[in-house]
Amino acid sequence: MTSSSKGLGAEFENPPPNEPALIDSVAQLTSQLLARRYAGKRVLRGVHPKDHGCVEATFIVAKNLAPEYRVGVFKNPGEEFRAAIRFSNCAGLVADDSPAEQIPTGAKVRMHGSRGMAIKLYDVAGNRLQPQDGERSQDFLMINQPVFAFANVEDYEVLNQVILADLEKPDRFFQRAASPDMAVKMRALKSLAIVREVKSPTTAPPPPMNPPFPTLPYPYQAPPLSPLDNRYFSAAPFAFGPGRVMKYSVNPSAPVAGELGAAIDDPDYLRKAMRARMAQGGIITWFDFQVQVRDAASLAGKLDNEMENMCTLWDEKLYPFVTVARIAIAAQDVSQPDRQEFCETLFFTPWHGLEDHRPLGGINRMRKKVYEASSVKRGCPVSPQLPAKMGRGGGRPPPGGARR
Repeated sequence: MTSSSKGLGAEFENPPPNEPALIDSVAQLTSQLLARRYAGKRVLRGVHPKDHGCVEATFIVAKNLAPEYRVGVFKNPGEEFRAAIRFSNCAGLVADDSPAEQIPTGAKVRMHGSRGMAIKLYDVAGNRLQPQDGERSQDFLMINQPVFAFANVEDYEVLNQVILADLEKPDRFFQRAASPDMAVKMRALKSLAIVREVKSPTTAPPPPMNPPFPTLPYPYQAPPLSPLDNRYFSAAPFAFGPGRVMKYSVNPSAPVAGELGAAIDDPDYLRKAMRARMAQGGIITWFDFQVQVRDAASLAGKLDNEMENMCTLWDEKLYPFVTVARIAIAAQDVSQPDRQEFCETLFFTPWHGLEDHRPLGGINRMRKKVYEASSVKRGCPVSPQLPAKMGRGGGRPPPGGARR
């Protein structure tokens, strides 16, 4: 059993016996990929290397929070935490935000990819997952999709083997959709469906797959005008105190909608949009932090699919998201070099946090060792402390400030 399966939430995990060896392999592959990508250069993150901006924010636990949600970080209604938030692309390489690519039919599609939002709360009290980690933080890592594109550690190892061997091209991974092993085949088809959904046609839709891939039970979000206009999801599950588990989401209170137009042709349009939005003095951007909570009865006999398969969606109609906190981001300058350097040296991992929010499931178990390997390669094994003031403009909302 892995170390995580011995802690809080062990009853919700079912790790395969060969998983520790697979995790070691993925960590080694990550180190090899970073060595090749950044030979003689500054090493960036294994995933999410391109940021759109890093902001200071205030994380406010709901004042009228119901007793059943007063767990871990949310124990004290009305408590406030200073936070640093990094917005990013999820791709393994720094590239255009939404590149146009030609497919075999001659049509062009926009590759929007996944986007990320990582939150680090500072000065969090309580029993820690890793008391030796040198942090008193709670990290919440999210993407703008409700599920991951890869189900488990086995698939993630194969993906990284292909990316290493084929010079960053993942195509061969998806060829497993023709595998005679039905379990592998179905996982590959689901992964392919998820990846294809982050494309949008510019002249014609992509051709149908043969065999057909599954219909996804959720719509993808339209490309945002800025990183502040997307909803983000944990995708992976976490403990929610004893006997319960959660997935979490961050939802913009008033997202700005509209057509991107020619802006999408700019390779860095999300970074520029972020800077422009944050420069609007007197405006506060608000997000709702929400949790989707389940108990052991709802997961009985379903651990392999509902907890260990990261491509599985938890139905919001059955398990609705409940707002447990709000995030306030005041106007601030996100373009300063010292801000960008601070952002680059942050080390995010779901294993920075409280025992009450222990990461669960294979991908989370893998992230512990793999993210540590990446941070060592980057020379950032411990995050810097949040400065007293992150450049011009703070994250605390001024009294009476306009809301967005």
